[in-house]
Amino acid sequence: MTNTFTFSSHHGVRMRPGIAIFVICLLFGLSLSGNTIAQDTPPSGSFQLQYTLDQLLGEEKADRYQKILPADKINNWVVYLPQNDSAEVPGVLVYVSPRKLGTIDSRWRKVMDEQNLIYISADESGNRIPTNRRMVLAVMAIRALAQRHSFDSDHISISGFSGGGRVASILASQYPEVFTSAIYICGVDFWKKDKTPKVERVIQNRFVFLTGSRDFNLDETRRIHRRYIKAGAEHSKLMVIPGLAHAHPDAQALTEALQFLNGQDYKEDLAPKNPN
Repeated sequence: MTNTFTFSSHHGVRMRPGIAIFVICLLFGLSLSGNTIAQDTPPSGSFQLQYTLDQLLGEEKADRYQKILPADKINNWVVYLPQNDSAEVPGVLVYVSPRKLGTIDSRWRKVMDEQNLIYISADESGNRIPTNRRMVLAVMAIRALAQRHSFDSDHISISGFSGGGRVASILASQYPEVFTSAIYICGVDFWKKDKTPKVERVIQNRFVFLTGSRDFNLDETRRIHRRYIKAGAEHSKLMVIPGLAHAHPDAQALTEALQFLNGQDYKEDLAPKNPN
């Protein structure tokens, strides 16, 4: 894998080459096969995780990336643990918010319960934050969660809304062995082939392009979905929610998207091609 990727977002923020090495270090610190074993398992429901880079990486490694994320800065992740009686270890949905806070949409809690998924999202990771820091915080979410709770590391999805969806699409294409499925909500970018080290792995994963008939990103989302299909990503579904503008989907739509990620069929494109 090359260490000289340059990432960009729709905000025109370009990522320094060192970020690729940094994220790789974060990921290789985890066991990415099977279940993680946490030392301290909190109860179900909502809570927060707070860690510095020093605590998660050690002082020496953290200092190397001081310009991206200060080593002693306390970072906060919002976590929702599913209230589920299943004996199965839960999967994880890492969410990239376009806003200052990563708080879960209240309508989504019951979906996390039903799907047995842990929701985790960083605060201070909105659209005003440099793309490289947002990506690091999303990857660090996995490492931070592993300190506190067991989860199925073979079942980690990435999602985001609007600008957060664009960041999620970068992460999904750059780290397809970690984020094996993704939901892009009202915002997505296509990968840059020359900067995506494992396109053949990317196209094996599952993707949902979720937008609304009134979303201003509707046409772009359709276009990028078609590019995924053309590139060979056969497990890609377009969901256009009738009447939805540039906003979060409700519980039903999110459930249907997650069901597709789990391998259940879902009809493509809910809205007519020329909605009124």
